[in-house]
Amino acid sequence: MSDWQVVFLGVMAVALVAMAAAQVLIGVTVLRATRQLTDLAGQMRNYMRPLIEKATRLTDEASKVTSMAVVQMERVDKLTVLLATRVDETMGAVQSAVVGPVRQGAAVLAGIKAMVGAVREWQNRPSRPHEDEDPLFVG
Repeated sequence: MSDWQVVFLGVMAVALVAMAAAQVLIGVTVLRATRQLTDLAGQMRNYMRPLIEKATRLTDEASKVTSMAVVQMERVDKLTVLLATRVDETMGAVQSAVVGPVRQGAAVLAGIKAMVGAVREWQNRPSRPHEDEDPLFVG
């Protein structure tokens, strides 16, 4: 072997050791970066967990409130329908209780009016000539 071959073998050995050291350094750096990212992901998970739990509770509460509001609206609707029905029934009862007697009272008043008119007419008629007198007799 010549001197140059030994020198080149030495340069290649140093280069090989340098590449191996660089690869180990890169591996260690990647491992550290991976651990840091894992830790960061864990911290983010820890920070986000309470927010997600609160959001879940809020949506659950909102769902409960919405369902309760729907039930209340159904009750109000039923109550409104019942109230409208009762008002219609009451108005019908009042109408039949008031209109019937008013009509009867109006009929009675019309009868009384007719009687008073007949009495007045009878009183205002001209008196009849006496039967002794002849209406065509002059003198």
